[in-house]
Amino acid sequence: MNSTALQAPKLTGKHQVTASIVINARQRQVWALLEDFYDVYTWAPAVIKSHSLNNKELGIGAGRFCELDGFGSIEEYITAWYPGVGFVYQITPLGPLDKSHSSWWLREMADGRTELAVVLSYNIRFGLFGRLMHKLVMRKKIEQSLPGTLMAVKNKVESNALIVKNAA
Repeated sequence: MNSTALQAPKLTGKHQVTASIVINARQRQVWALLEDFYDVYTWAPAVIKSHSLNNKELGIGAGRFCELDGFGSIEEYITAWYPGVGFVYQITPLGPLDKSHSSWWLREMADGRTELAVVLSYNIRFGLFGRLMHKLVMRKKIEQSLPGTLMAVKNKVESNALIVKNAA
């Protein structure tokens, strides 16, 4: 499937954080990492553990559990799946963040490199307290962690090296 024919779906949510990175690899090589949806812990710095939540094949409805370093745990369920190009998943609430959605989209460039663009879209819960927590802590953490996650994808694809987690 050609990514130039498809556009990443628009996500709903009052707040959005976006990031992108260029990876020195073909789109199919980047996709090979991303489609290993259940084993995100092998390359995402903030994910300590991850595993499948159901017996579904990869695609719409497939879910994973992720334990996040210092943040608790979330569940993520695929809501859109475009093999070789990208996907969208819904994330269960975490802290002041209500249900969120994340889009991961690939675009192969003319020189054989690949651009990975990620969007996290979300709303805030817990009223004034949630908005304050978001403004003082969560927004900054998200804005700092998303580029680091994309760099981890780049490093993993380009070097095929696993991230070594500290045993706690």
